[in-house]
Amino acid sequence: MKEKPVFLKNTIILFTAMLITKVVGAVLKIPLTNMIGGTGMGYFSTAYSFFNPLYTVLAAGLPVVVTRMTAQSAACKRFREARNIKSSALILALISGIIGTVFMIVFALPFADYAANSHESLLSVLAISPSVLFCCLAAAYRGYYEGLSNMLPTAVSQVTESIVKAVMGLGLAGIVLHMGKKGVIPSEKVLPCCAAAAILGVTLGELCGTLFLMLRSRFGSDHITAEELEQSPEPPKKSGIVKNIILQSMPISLGAVIINLGAFIDLLTISGGIQECFGKNTEYFFLTFKTAVKEAGTENFGNFVYGSYTGIVLSVFMLITSLTALIGKSALPAIAAAYECGGKNEVKKNTSILLSGIFIIGLPLCLSLGALAEPVLTLLYPSRAAEISVSIAPLTVLSIGGLPIALCGGLFSVFQAIGRFDLPIKLMMVGSAAKLVLNLLLLQIPELSLCGAALSTVISHIIVMILGIISLNSAAAVKINILPLFVKPFAAAAVCCLLSLLSYYFLFNNFANVIRMLLTVCLGGLAYLMFLLMLDKRIVEEIFAKRKGAGNTKAKKIEAKIQM
Repeated sequence: MKEKPVFLKNTIILFTAMLITKVVGAVLKIPLTNMIGGTGMGYFSTAYSFFNPLYTVLAAGLPVVVTRMTAQSAACKRFREARNIKSSALILALISGIIGTVFMIVFALPFADYAANSHESLLSVLAISPSVLFCCLAAAYRGYYEGLSNMLPTAVSQVTESIVKAVMGLGLAGIVLHMGKKGVIPSEKVLPCCAAAAILGVTLGELCGTLFLMLRSRFGSDHITAEELEQSPEPPKKSGIVKNIILQSMPISLGAVIINLGAFIDLLTISGGIQECFGKNTEYFFLTFKTAVKEAGTENFGNFVYGSYTGIVLSVFMLITSLTALIGKSALPAIAAAYECGGKNEVKKNTSILLSGIFIIGLPLCLSLGALAEPVLTLLYPSRAAEISVSIAPLTVLSIGGLPIALCGGLFSVFQAIGRFDLPIKLMMVGSAAKLVLNLLLLQIPELSLCGAALSTVISHIIVMILGIISLNSAAAVKINILPLFVKPFAAAAVCCLLSLLSYYFLFNNFANVIRMLLTVCLGGLAYLMFLLMLDKRIVEEIFAKRKGAGNTKAKKIEAKIQM
């Protein structure tokens, strides 16, 4: 077998793939929202809200377990066992994927009618159902190649998926929209069909990514030689491997379901809750959100708000959490190595650097996006005034209160690094319960209803953050004083936010919107860096400077194993 690529190379490959998929994903979501609006995005998001938890239950743990088992077999030169892990994982993925697809088709109608309260989303749910099968198969292939330290198949398949999703999703939705304008499709069916066409593009993207992996497996090489196979010991039976994969995958999948339960709670509560509140306070909504009510109609206002929230608010806000999540992933190996070696000072130092990084990157983005929510949305969605009118308040709330959400992700990375995989699950169970109660309460208050889901998300994550900090001090056996790490970046971010507001509304108000926003971002970012350096230059040096002598030999060996 050829020598494994270095960790840095694999990291660069995956980071590049992630960057491309995020950009291409935005290329799909933003034009699609401008095309089909909040109502259409409600149908689109409903399909995803059924697909995501189902796929998570069936296969979220599959690539993790297959990667780990393949890596262990390859490290011990049990290459026949590694091949058997691959074939066993594919059998399991095929069975799981077929069951999931059939389940989704059978329960599509009751889900759309009763769980989502949106019969029009039925076509979208049916259109995404084959993706369960394709994603399960792709997860098995990716886990195998990643276990052999070959990240290229994963990266290429992800990029292929994202490009096909964007091209086919927008293309098919555009064709359906054109047919609607020509009168081929009845006007009341145009938006449901457009959303289903876009979802069909997503399914085709998953299919293409899976086909690439299948062809790569059939005609490519995994770099295991015939000699290595011959010298390998007799592998265990495939039935035992399948059983082992299932047993190891179950807790990971359960944890993933609980951690991502918030999206499903929003699906169950936002549309119905808003519609009920609208029915009781019709006059208030007509006066306050006249444009949105006119666009959505009185019978579909709840779905319109849900689509605007998931398709616009969350799409924009999640760009921030994606950036801060990278810090947690990069810090995980160093914290794990230090913890394994018993170096409490190193654990404390690396955890402090992780939290400082989240503050330094997350604070200016959250505060500035909250302050400039309206112009940002107007720039991204120029033809969707009605959707923007119901998205400004929730995006402002979510952004200004977004730091606890980013911080929870960082704390979960630390818990994973020290082997406490149970803590994120337990904490998010508490957070999800709080979110459910708050959603049910806040969505019934007309003045808070539109931003009720955003407010409940922030409050529930504040609860999780506080409990997480308390748990960190006991689980890691180190005491992290977070306030000093927070104060100086917050002061610099506040200056950045204030200067951005002044720049956009006064200094650059005569420029075109795109130039105006670009100049505002550049000036605000420059001011933030300057003030941060003035307050404490060591903060930036610790986050961005190259660290020399990163640990002793034992720590390096342990870190290398974790990275593998």
